[in-house]
Amino acid sequence: MAFLRRWLLIFSALLLGGGPLLAAGPRESRAYAAALAAFHDQFYARAESGLTQFLQTYRKSTNAPAAELFLAQSEFYLGKYPNAVARLTDTNNLAKARVAGLADRYVYWTAEAQLARGEAPVAAEIFISLADDFPDSPLSLSALVEGAAVEGRLANWSKVDGLLDDPNGWFQRTAQLEPNAGAVADGWLLLSESKISQADFSAALRVLQRLNPAMLSLEQDWKRAHQFCRANLGLGEPAAALSASTNLLALARLGRGDGWAGRLADSVAIHAGVLEKLGRLDDAGTAWSENLSAGAPGEKQSQAVLKTAELAIIQGNLANAEAGLEKYLAQFSDSPVMELARLTLGELYLKDFIAQPAATNHLVAAQVSFDQLLASATNGPLAGKAFWDRGWCDWLASAYAECLADFTAAAQRLPVSEDLAVARFKMGDAQFAQNDFGGCQTNYQSVLADFSALPDVKSSLGDRALYQIERARLELHDAPGAEDAMQRLLAQFSTNSPADSSRLLAGEGFSDFGSQANARAVFQKFAAERADSPLLPSVALAVARTFEREQDWPAAVTNYQAWLNGYPTNELRPQVEYARDWAVSQAGDEAGALALFTNFLAQFPTNQTLTPLAQMWVADHYFRLGGTNLVEAERNYELIFQNFSTNELAYPAQLMAGRAAMGRFSYPEAIRSYFTPLINATNCPDELKVQARFAYSQALWEMAASDTNNASLQLATNLLNQICLSNPTNAAGALAWVKIGDYDLQLGAFDAATNAYAQVVDPNAPASAAAGVALRSRAQVGLGLVLEKKAEGLAANDRNSLLTLALNNYLDVLYTDDTVADPFWTKKAGLQALPLMLALKIGDRDQFFDTLERWLPPLKPALEKKRAALTN
Repeated sequence: MAFLRRWLLIFSALLLGGGPLLAAGPRESRAYAAALAAFHDQFYARAESGLTQFLQTYRKSTNAPAAELFLAQSEFYLGKYPNAVARLTDTNNLAKARVAGLADRYVYWTAEAQLARGEAPVAAEIFISLADDFPDSPLSLSALVEGAAVEGRLANWSKVDGLLDDPNGWFQRTAQLEPNAGAVADGWLLLSESKISQADFSAALRVLQRLNPAMLSLEQDWKRAHQFCRANLGLGEPAAALSASTNLLALARLGRGDGWAGRLADSVAIHAGVLEKLGRLDDAGTAWSENLSAGAPGEKQSQAVLKTAELAIIQGNLANAEAGLEKYLAQFSDSPVMELARLTLGELYLKDFIAQPAATNHLVAAQVSFDQLLASATNGPLAGKAFWDRGWCDWLASAYAECLADFTAAAQRLPVSEDLAVARFKMGDAQFAQNDFGGCQTNYQSVLADFSALPDVKSSLGDRALYQIERARLELHDAPGAEDAMQRLLAQFSTNSPADSSRLLAGEGFSDFGSQANARAVFQKFAAERADSPLLPSVALAVARTFEREQDWPAAVTNYQAWLNGYPTNELRPQVEYARDWAVSQAGDEAGALALFTNFLAQFPTNQTLTPLAQMWVADHYFRLGGTNLVEAERNYELIFQNFSTNELAYPAQLMAGRAAMGRFSYPEAIRSYFTPLINATNCPDELKVQARFAYSQALWEMAASDTNNASLQLATNLLNQICLSNPTNAAGALAWVKIGDYDLQLGAFDAATNAYAQVVDPNAPASAAAGVALRSRAQVGLGLVLEKKAEGLAANDRNSLLTLALNNYLDVLYTDDTVADPFWTKKAGLQALPLMLALKIGDRDQFFDTLERWLPPLKPALEKKRAALTN
């Protein structure tokens, strides 16, 4: 702790250098005073020389123990840590230090020197021992806190807690006596840091509450605000975190001198991050811009450049990010992140062009940005990425020779990565475009062979690389090579769709593999040239699949049927029959598909992959029909999880069987046979357990009509509370809160219902952000209904106050500022609002009728009748 060492220098000067030198002659006094003055003026080399000379000349001086301490400190500041440790732990020196009352300081500086030389565990032990061995030392508290800080640096948080969190321990007993001591505040801040590091955010907040901001230094107060922010974020309380981050930023702006530029930049980053969590993306972008300044450290400027661009992309507002980076580059031409800013700006232009290909100025601007970067930093750390990006500009401009040169330069500079794999692939594409069919294969083969440590490369580029090799070999009339490439393509990537291979680039395909018509032409060319190939069934299947991917279902059916007619005994027959049956269903022939899938189940009852899919289609068919067909739906769902218990469809089928049972009003059976086993199944995915709890609660709701003591609704509420606890910030939790509100309203627990609905309506509640327009509107209407219920039986004034609140909730739904209103809940809110508006005589009646008729056209006749009745 640098601040503590500075304090100790002052303390030592007062203790050891402020009075007359006992039993010292004038010459000795002058020698000691000169060496001490050099030390205090931080001329440590001169102090080292003077103190060494003093000790050699006046070894028996009463000031020798203090001189040894100052000499060790001089060695410490000169980086001679082993010398300092040896001096301070020398047996003779320690014996004299004890007599002089300096032993605790020897121990302290031994710990400091051990820490500086990299012996952190040893240093921590020595710091902590000081408090045990010298309980009355003025250094004990500070040494204990510093020892705990070293343990924290080593992530030994349990040791930190042991030292600082024990109510009966040395630290807390001392803190009760000296609550405003600086070291006590440091201890509390360190304990809070420990709790945050262990994700015990509530405990961290309790610790921070012990600190008195009025007694803290500016640095301590900043750390306190920093930890308040992190703890509240950990608890999912972004509103409280925003308040803390605002305070953090204000404190950082007060700081001056060493370290405060970094703290200010950290504060800006934290504040911007909180705003982003709250969905205030415009404000977050503005906040990040403060770190786009010459005063911010380079790494914080880099972070701000990237975050500004990221937020713009999320918001679909590339123009703002481009303008901001252009301004930054013009204003800070000597910025340490100039290269990153140019690269990011160029990539934004490139994305803009891909989104708007007609705007060719974006492509030119991107090229200029990359040119400028490479002109000043051809071999810089970002040159590889700049060549990579410029290669894409060349490709999009059909400048294939330049494209090859840039991607080659990128490949020479990039580490093994997905970007390098893309560079090698595009080198192949550029060669292919220039009819270098032999050379391109080398680069495509590199994609297949050189990136085994990156599985995403194979899944993203492998099929395309093989496809391009196939095309190149066909161009070279290399029949055996073409067959080999086709065989590998069909064997390794038979189920891939073009979309699966487009993750590494935004908005731009690698080749015409993305066109099903072009792919079909290649497959058909292969079949024509290799009529005797054993791969023909697989090739014919690949051709049929291209129609499926185009959703040309009649053509897909025709081609699958042609395959079945041409290869009746081929091992791929189950796969093709299923594909044909699915295509028939997608073409709209439900009855034909049912007959085909039923036949498939009879032919292939044990196919582990396809039979469950076929069975699910049949079950879903009967479920869609409803009514008496639900019995057959339930039976087919049961066959899936009974006969294929390890299949991924087993748990979804069990859930659907329960819903089918509910459809035929067999609620107890649905709960007993399907929902409860799903909830208790160890391997059932959590999202399906959530759905099972929702279904279970709905079954209990349906049963509540015959439940006179409301036990069913109470159990349903408990189930939904489980969903809220496990899904506090997502849509499932939001829906559960609304349903709890519905059930509590039914139970007459109006305060509980109000609280439940508020979890979705209140924008500061954790679940609110995950609720869509429909769910928020539903909760708002629910609040209105609760208020109407609570108003019943009250005196006129109280009743009217609650009814006015209810009306305002309905009007919030009607006069929503959401871009898309929910029709059902708009209608419900309007119908609930109308009688309240009339009863309370609030607003313009005719105007309100006009508004309702505009929003709810189907209700216009009924509303006109109501209006006429009121007028008459």
